[in-house]
Amino acid sequence: MKKNALRGLAASGLLVMGLTACGGGAATTDASSAPASEASSPAPAQAKQYTTQQLTDLVKQIKAADGTELMVSSIDNLAGQQDPLKQLLGSMNIEPAECKNLAMAGASQPIEGATGASGAKIDTASGVITSVTLASGVSKDVLEKNVKSNEDQITTCSTMTMSMSGTTMTMKTEKFDGIGSVPGTLGIKTTMTLPDGQTQSTLMAAAIKDGVLISATASGKSADNSGAAAAGALMDQAAALIK
Repeated sequence: MKKNALRGLAASGLLVMGLTACGGGAATTDASSAPASEASSPAPAQAKQYTTQQLTDLVKQIKAADGTELMVSSIDNLAGQQDPLKQLLGSMNIEPAECKNLAMAGASQPIEGATGASGAKIDTASGVITSVTLASGVSKDVLEKNVKSNEDQITTCSTMTMSMSGTTMTMKTEKFDGIGSVPGTLGIKTTMTLPDGQTQSTLMAAAIKDGVLISATASGKSADNSGAAAAGALMDQAAALIK
């Protein structure tokens, strides 16, 4: 792969990741006379599942740091989207070898049946690309599994080398705190060193609120300086809209 192709992938953030009750009169009488441990308790209310249009309408309300609107796109089925990352990873030599399997698994596990919408902003002055994605339409367990897979990959593959056609770059990934204020946010920082020695950073955050997986990213040469604030602002705006 040529150097400019690697740089483009790093800047876009493609390589970062490689997320009832029932009752009746008789049942009520039995429960009142049964020990507390045997009495049935109501199941927790299921979180609202948003449609693609509802998510799109939410993303349209989110603004970039300069107050401008994002470039918004909707996704009817996240699992039906092409996965360029999976294709790219399959053609690269990745060390440690087990990291390729983890990365491929993460790339090939879209959220089946999920609805989604995303918005992005390119800051031409700083060169930082920020984006926010909302995913819903599936159970909270499915969304949590998606987030957990990213966290597991960080632990196992904190340092990797990726090469193709004689061109090699390194990638270091670590947890990163301080992106937004949404409770339970998983923050990730990935730093890529390109063949010419230049580095590109990508900050990513993910959190689940009321049945919606919120993901925000900031990538580019200046992401270390302004990325956390930019991505965090997108996260917080999205969380405030989900009620």
